[in-house]
Amino acid sequence: MNRPDNRSGQRVMTVFKAARVGAACADDLGLIRNISAEGLMVETRLTLAIDEPVVIEIQSGKPMQGRVRWSKNGMTGIQLSSAIDIAEALRTSSPGDVIDRIRPPRFDRAVEATLQYEGRHWPAITQNISLSGAQIVTERALLLPRNAHAALRVEGLGMLGGELRWRRGNNIGIRFEHPLPLRHFQQWLHQFGEQRVPAALPQSVPAPAMRSI
Repeated sequence: MNRPDNRSGQRVMTVFKAARVGAACADDLGLIRNISAEGLMVETRLTLAIDEPVVIEIQSGKPMQGRVRWSKNGMTGIQLSSAIDIAEALRTSSPGDVIDRIRPPRFDRAVEATLQYEGRHWPAITQNISLSGAQIVTERALLLPRNAHAALRVEGLGMLGGELRWRRGNNIGIRFEHPLPLRHFQQWLHQFGEQRVPAALPQSVPAPAMRSI
């Protein structure tokens, strides 16, 4: 439950909100514990230096720039570069939202995977992944129907049921049937942190706008 508070005349809201915490050489799925128009406190595994620039991303594609002001016992205080609208930053989507759907932040990870559909299997590599879905790239373009049910086996995450939401070239977007368990996904991101920057991937085509997971 969100609880407003006031410190030095500034409205502070207590929350438990997942967000991508991005630094120069690493990123993490952090948990925002409180937030105001000018800053936030986030729980993160990253070791961040005072005054280090960071990016906080609650909603996919809407990064917030900031700098580290303090760090202690796994908690980090971030001062945002510009004031935000708290209600807009924490906004969520209803099941019926299609065009203006709020999506959780995506993480670039190049991890081996296998796509399964109607008894057939294709090797793939993840391009990016979030709590709700993934973009994968296969060795060749696959003519699979949109909205078809499929399964994706990802190293470290196991078998994930989902729906094929879009395809373009050899890129495919999958929306998971169920969100990934938050703590397990945090551990997975940490485990595969070295695969943050895709290396030798099959030829990739940019994902289409407005149709990504």
